[in-house]
Amino acid sequence: MKYWQYIAIYLVSFWVGQFYGQNQTLLEIIESDRSLELKQKKIDSLLMSSIERSTNADLADTYHDLALHWYHPNWNNTGFEKYLLDAIAHTKKAVALKSRLDSIDSISLKRSLFNLGFLQKLNDDLYASLNSHLRLVQLGGKDNRVKAAHQELGDTYRTIGDYQKAIDHLEMALTIAQNDTQNYAAKATAHIAMAENYSSMGHKEYADKVTFHLQVADSLIAADSDKNSFIGAQIAMLRGNLLLMLGNYDGAKQHHLKVLEFSNTHVKEFSKSDLKHNLATVHNSIGMSYDKLGETKIALEHLNKALLLNTEFSLPYENLGDLFLNSGEFEKGLLHYQKAIALATNKNLEVKYDDIPSLEDLELSPKKTFLLSHIVIKANGWLKYYHFDNKKEYLVHALETFTLADQLVDLIRFESTEHQSKLYWREQGALLYMKAVEVCYLLNKPKEAFHFMERNKALLLLEDLTNEEAKEIANLPNKAAEREFSLKRAIFLSENSRQVVGDESQEVISRLKETIREDKYRYEQFVDSLNKAYPEYAKFKKKVDVLTFNELKANYLLDEQAVLHYILNDEQGYGLLTTADTTLLFKLENPSKLNWDIEVLIHMLSSGNSDQETFNALAYTLFENLIPEKVYDEIKGKQLTIIPDYTLQRIPFEALVVNKEEPKYLIEEVDIGYAYSMSLLDHTKGREKNSPNDLVAFAPVQFDSMGLPQLYFSENEITGIADVYPGETLMNGRATKANFIENVDQHKIVHLATHADVGDGENPWIAFSDSKMYLKEIYATRNQADMVVLSGCNTSNGELKRGEGVMSLARGFFYSGAKSVVSTLWPVADEAGKDILIGFYKNLDQGCSKSEALQKAKLAYLKTTEEVELKHPYYWAGFIVVGDNAPMVTKSYWYWILLAMGLLVLVFLLVRGKLFKGIQ
Repeated sequence: MKYWQYIAIYLVSFWVGQFYGQNQTLLEIIESDRSLELKQKKIDSLLMSSIERSTNADLADTYHDLALHWYHPNWNNTGFEKYLLDAIAHTKKAVALKSRLDSIDSISLKRSLFNLGFLQKLNDDLYASLNSHLRLVQLGGKDNRVKAAHQELGDTYRTIGDYQKAIDHLEMALTIAQNDTQNYAAKATAHIAMAENYSSMGHKEYADKVTFHLQVADSLIAADSDKNSFIGAQIAMLRGNLLLMLGNYDGAKQHHLKVLEFSNTHVKEFSKSDLKHNLATVHNSIGMSYDKLGETKIALEHLNKALLLNTEFSLPYENLGDLFLNSGEFEKGLLHYQKAIALATNKNLEVKYDDIPSLEDLELSPKKTFLLSHIVIKANGWLKYYHFDNKKEYLVHALETFTLADQLVDLIRFESTEHQSKLYWREQGALLYMKAVEVCYLLNKPKEAFHFMERNKALLLLEDLTNEEAKEIANLPNKAAEREFSLKRAIFLSENSRQVVGDESQEVISRLKETIREDKYRYEQFVDSLNKAYPEYAKFKKKVDVLTFNELKANYLLDEQAVLHYILNDEQGYGLLTTADTTLLFKLENPSKLNWDIEVLIHMLSSGNSDQETFNALAYTLFENLIPEKVYDEIKGKQLTIIPDYTLQRIPFEALVVNKEEPKYLIEEVDIGYAYSMSLLDHTKGREKNSPNDLVAFAPVQFDSMGLPQLYFSENEITGIADVYPGETLMNGRATKANFIENVDQHKIVHLATHADVGDGENPWIAFSDSKMYLKEIYATRNQADMVVLSGCNTSNGELKRGEGVMSLARGFFYSGAKSVVSTLWPVADEAGKDILIGFYKNLDQGCSKSEALQKAKLAYLKTTEEVELKHPYYWAGFIVVGDNAPMVTKSYWYWILLAMGLLVLVFLLVRGKLFKGIQ
């Protein structure tokens, strides 16, 4: 947070730090002409007197005032750390005394808590600062103290990278500020804080939100008779930063030069340290603009000036690294990147360009988000150096640095408490994983590429499942484990209520947001207590094991098995084939065209209105790109597990055409199953299920209350399935949401033949006879299913999160416990779906694996369907198997096995009896 953003909080701090009447003597000492040393002696004497004679309340006020008006200003003016530590220690004493008073003065306690959190943040003790401000907020109220605390919490969460948590608190600050119709500055600073948070998340991605909040802040200042120029300067600074990141370097420079002029003209209104910090920040941004404009000499002057003004500012070193790298001075550029890393890890600047920090350095750094930027840009610097000089050692350095960046992303993600923040850091991780795989490809290191490809897939889902498993490993008491789950379920349900509420009044939405915040606070407090009481639980839930390459080879690659990984974005793409005796890392050509072709194919498949010849041509083109000939030769006749990525997660590979002259689908030669990642597959495979029953199937058929059309074939579908797999069938009015919740954790197979859709993408739904059930509600359930079958539309679709995958209904059932899910990639044809799924269950009953059972059912559909237009992949390719691929073993299956064994024994005894009779 820059100085101008602090102005409003410091204006609030005026009332926080007002001298109380009994401390007039302290004020006189501070304002006297005595030396600093003599003043300290007088203050020590006054404090001793207060300790002996004052009440606890008065003594608390004395501690508070000493910290705010003596120790903190001395630190601000001299930079001596001791003064800051003394300020913190005295404020802690004030808080402790005020908290123990018989009649707690919440206003006074809020003052001291606010200052304590503020001082702790100045000392880079961010988590202590969070705790202090959270204590203040929990005291309740919607006064300026609480508003300022929410704003400070927003800034601190932004600093540690928990951006969604920051947004939540800044929204609260904005809500409170709205009640103060006259305080334009308070409202403006809250909007500026929100703009800075979105800026930290990415100027390009969040440009609209940054612009919106700056415009509101600008309009508030324009309406304010005081016309706060400090706030105006902060708006100009952020506008300049936005233009800089969007490539408008001239516009950015003009904004930043105005800020520089403002800083110089208001020099007397800044403390010495604040002035240096602000000037350094402005010079750094101006230097960046000049560098982008090609005016290297001027850029160098500004960046060096930034370093002279603030020796602890790491960003100028990163920008100098860019400048030297772009000038072809690679080692000089890498050295400056390393200096930025050293500053962000509190190390001295005596470094070499090929140094690298330790994992311990990363863990201890309070500036992890800055540090990540420095490390990633240095890793990319090594890669650029390789492309310039073609030396393998540079690639080795790049891979080592990308590996370190990956570890740092983990640290930041673990420190984030909000799911949306974790998703954000998964997206950031996806960018570096692609570059890491590129380095592996250039080094011909497929094993290392496997690691990064696995890291790029569904890691948060694996973390969530590991958290559930950690409860068992750590032997958490059932009561504690259930309490943790019920608190987490409350969050999902309240978040779902917020998502489905629609355009209700602002009051209703605010109330729902407040409920969500309270649910999350209760959950976090309980989990913190669990972590302290059961340290093994805290340790195990952080131990998210990614499958190693050797484990893949040993456990998943028998002679007839193969695994095909992909990593893809708009600019790059790679594939990795692994079989028992082959490992092949290959590059996907022309990713932008590939992604375009995939989107066209998705449209052809989901609409079903393309002619066969046009479809075949495109499906063959994609086949050639995604499965080169040497890969195709290896997978023919095998059981193939595909780990797709990005747009590939939305296509069925079995519908690719493998022969241009005589069109043939890949499904005719390869048995295909899918997985979010091999690590997740390995995790779910090892989990034992204790379901007491085999099958439960739901078919609501009619949906009058929701205005959805009747599903004529769904009843026949589950009746036909029940003929193969006997179980409980709930149809029509019995197929309610309540009955689903009651039965979902009691069966090995859960089959849903109903309507479903992606909704707005973030919260897909599935329909029962009485109401819809949303993704967040599925997260709030538990199941014991070996297999969930979602016979509805788009059950594998949803919002695509890079690095994590599709937020689909299928994912929801994996989260809640399923080992495998059969789901759909588009709105399936009702009658064709019924025939394929009944065939699928018949094949399962014969002992087939899930993917083989579905493959045979689809091939049977193609063979028996006479109408040419009904052979289009739209009708048969939409169903896919995701997850554990083992055959289903049910009670009826064991019955037939035991019967067969009994018959064999009987035959053996009869034959044996005849033989013995013959011998006699």
